[in-house]
Amino acid sequence: MNGTAGLVTTALGGLALFVYGMRLMSDGLKETAGSKLKTALGYMTRNRFFAIMTGLCVTALIQSSSATSVMTVGFVNAGLLSLTQAIGVIFGANMGTTVTGQLVSLKLGDMAVPALILGVAGMMAARRKFTKGIWRTVLGFGFLFYGMTMMGQELKSLTKVPGFTEFFSLFDCTPSQSGFLPAGSVLGAILVGTICTMLVQSSSATIGITIALAEAGVINIWTAVPIVLGDNIGTTVTAGLASIGTNVNAKRTALAHALFNLLGTLILISTFVMVFTGSSGTKAPAFFHLVNMSADGDVFAGANPGRHVAMAHTLFNVTNVIVLAAFIPLLARICERIIRTRDDSRTLILEPSLLVSPSLALEASVSALADMTRRAWTIASVAINKSLGKTSAAPESIEAAESEVDGMREQLKAYLVSISQQKLSSGEARTIPELLHCANDAERISDLALKVYRKSDLARGALEGKASLSDAVQTVSKVRQLAHATIDALLAGRPCGIDAVATSAEIDAAIKKTSRGLWEDPKARGAHTREFLAVLSVFKCLKDITRHLANIAGRAEAIHPSNLV
Repeated sequence: MNGTAGLVTTALGGLALFVYGMRLMSDGLKETAGSKLKTALGYMTRNRFFAIMTGLCVTALIQSSSATSVMTVGFVNAGLLSLTQAIGVIFGANMGTTVTGQLVSLKLGDMAVPALILGVAGMMAARRKFTKGIWRTVLGFGFLFYGMTMMGQELKSLTKVPGFTEFFSLFDCTPSQSGFLPAGSVLGAILVGTICTMLVQSSSATIGITIALAEAGVINIWTAVPIVLGDNIGTTVTAGLASIGTNVNAKRTALAHALFNLLGTLILISTFVMVFTGSSGTKAPAFFHLVNMSADGDVFAGANPGRHVAMAHTLFNVTNVIVLAAFIPLLARICERIIRTRDDSRTLILEPSLLVSPSLALEASVSALADMTRRAWTIASVAINKSLGKTSAAPESIEAAESEVDGMREQLKAYLVSISQQKLSSGEARTIPELLHCANDAERISDLALKVYRKSDLARGALEGKASLSDAVQTVSKVRQLAHATIDALLAGRPCGIDAVATSAEIDAAIKKTSRGLWEDPKARGAHTREFLAVLSVFKCLKDITRHLANIAGRAEAIHPSNLV
């Protein structure tokens, strides 16, 4: 194949090798340390600073901000990260992804073929997954730089083709004599960068392409910077796609990622009106002067464009994080206002992607168990209050809620079976049957709640106006305290804040006393037998609910992954 068609085909072949190499390198790094990095991402986000640093380090190591963003959305979806923590990770990921651009801008083409040879030989000889991951990374490194070299050479040849250069001239952002960039061209270049990243699903890949175009002389620094801004906007699409079908907070995390890059782009574009004359006599926006000073050579004269493009990418993301880091709580509130809380039956979702890291999968299971216990107790609380004449609820809503808890138990059981098929420590293996017992206890609470609800009208009739009503209210208050303490203990991974065994015995004694007092009450003796039996049934259910809560409370500390040895 000769002529222009041959040049285009070879350039596209180089691009394909470059993108494939980047994916291969990222996959190799994730295979080598993916589960460990995922564990770090789940635990090392206790405050804003550590969240940012964790996102930066994880992204720099796996060479993919998209992968970090997708993991983060998954963690929020599983209840392992709060929205504020997740936004910090996203901020760090945007800084971490600049490492790839810096790496690509280094002229390491001479190392490509040796890396390919070593990578293939290593892959053929390796037997362990960890070792294969290392050699896969080396092979990806070779493909990346071989493709980069191949693409760069052909792009230089394509600059002699009029139609090729004319296309890119449509987005030429070269400033006027006054130093101002043409607004239409800037927006067009941003759009090109956004669309390319949406298609490739990797801002690192499109940054590499932008560097190659700049090195080949196809585009200048004026055009490259807006394309880089578009690359940052386009990369948010991956997190957006990952948030489809997730809970409210996961969607807010994806939205925060988009807002971060959009706000950063708008802030930077707004500085383009700040035009200065540099030492070389070039009039340009202040940011471009900063880019020019960040690497060797005068980029305004076309020197070392690849390094300057990489530095522009780094400066933009680092500055963006520094400026917006203080506003993470505000950004979280904005996302909460835009995506409002709704009746979401899937508050916590058990993420299949966490199974490669059993400790995180178990933590997600404990969070799901806490949510399941909270829902079961909510049903019980409504049913008991209805028996005491304090509230009312439609039977359809109670039955639907009870069925939902049943479904949650089945999902949790299936997820725990999947965890059991992974490589587990002895402590993790012991936790699984304990979690299953707790899930059964929580499901029984919802079953008992439904039974209480069905007896509530008759029980209310027997208790109305009786002296025993106040005793029953006090007893229910103690059960409520136990329920809240149990849920808090599950979430915190610590012993229950109150003695569950002693409280259970105290509630049992109080129920017996109330039942006896109700029978001895002269007014109660005149009650219909059905009403009196309904009260006894409600009290029996309340006693059983207390027992199941105590069972969960007793296991709360032991089942939390942070306490496993």
